[in-house]
Amino acid sequence: MLTVNVLLSGRLKLDGYGRGHEMNDDTTFRLALNDGSTVQDVIGGMRVPSEKVALTMINGCQCPADMRVRPGDRVILIPQDVAVLWGAFRRQNLGMSVGLDA
Repeated sequence: MLTVNVLLSGRLKLDGYGRGHEMNDDTTFRLALNDGSTVQDVIGGMRVPSEKVALTMINGCQCPADMRVRPGDRVILIPQDVAVLWGAFRRQNLGMSVGLDA
């Protein structure tokens, strides 16, 4: 068994997908998973429909949904509207590190 911390971004949190999960002081949700779980398992564990998640990140780096998570990872689930903003930051080349892989 392992535990990850899940940040629901934008509409995902506003739409209440974190309900029923323990919230940490940093507004992430604590989620217990089986060893060998993936980001897709995190999405399912939070009961978020897969089609509502446009971008996934582990510890600040963009990742595919089939990437395995490790104990203590911070997993961020980002909906389409927020993913568009991330893309705009990258295109603007603001000299900011937004944690996305090239």
